[in-house]
Amino acid sequence: MSTSPVECSEDEMAASSKIKSIVVHVSDNPRSAQVVALARRFAEAMGAHLAAVHAVAPSNTGAYLSPEAASLALDLHEGEDQRRVQRASELVKAAGPDISFSSEMGDSAEAMVQIARNCDLLVMGQQDPQVPDGSADGLIGRLLVSGGCPILFVPYVNDTPLERCGERVLVAWCDKRESARALRDALPFLQRAKHIELVRFAETAELGPEPLLRPQAYLRQHGIECTLKVLHQREPSLGERLMSSFMPDASVAEALLSHAADSDSDLIVMGGYGQTRLWELVLGGVTRSMLHSMTVPVLMSH
Repeated sequence: MSTSPVECSEDEMAASSKIKSIVVHVSDNPRSAQVVALARRFAEAMGAHLAAVHAVAPSNTGAYLSPEAASLALDLHEGEDQRRVQRASELVKAAGPDISFSSEMGDSAEAMVQIARNCDLLVMGQQDPQVPDGSADGLIGRLLVSGGCPILFVPYVNDTPLERCGERVLVAWCDKRESARALRDALPFLQRAKHIELVRFAETAELGPEPLLRPQAYLRQHGIECTLKVLHQREPSLGERLMSSFMPDASVAEALLSHAADSDSDLIVMGGYGQTRLWELVLGGVTRSMLHSMTVPVLMSH
């Protein structure tokens, strides 16, 4: 079954968008500036309210031999935490005076989960292991599993200009709930895209694009056309399997990123944690590999 695409004006697409509330997670790291800038661009395009939240763990005061030393350390760390909040606030103000700003210190992970449950989209930067930003341990995993909203991750290393993000979209599809959720959550982005490619992985060359026909028809019902692509998963070598850092599904993430580069895609849409989170943390998984290796923004839903 095929239906012709529906022509929509920019105003009509903005009116039909379900994204009306966007939250951007910021730190005092200067790299947060590009994360806020991208969130602001999508907020303006979709007519959404944008709020910036500085949610990081407070400085650890450690243990001291005397109450006097502990009190001095507490004062010093509180002063540094206040300066971190001030730097983050100034960073947000530079991006736009109309962006609301708040700070959550303490149980920042739980605070972000509660905030995510009451917004349509969360935007946050990819965590750089070389440049800690104060984010709580396990923050991204908790948000993906418990936040209840899609998350747009902005990589700290970009292969394409962020100004283009959303023009050429690569949608990774597999027949799981997380993929279906991601596809629906991405509709406001896909309505604005100039080119969309729906991709699936197959273990053998004999498997074709048939599983992509249903999601293709679903997109057409929303006036969205896409092309179909089947990628074949590379079998890891024995040497790769024996490496201590080997992750079983890393090749899928690598192939997806490689194809994104080849197709000049500037946004990837995919489901997050299709396996149980514990399984992915222990064995690797596509989600974990993508979070570590992304080179273009990635929209994930669980």
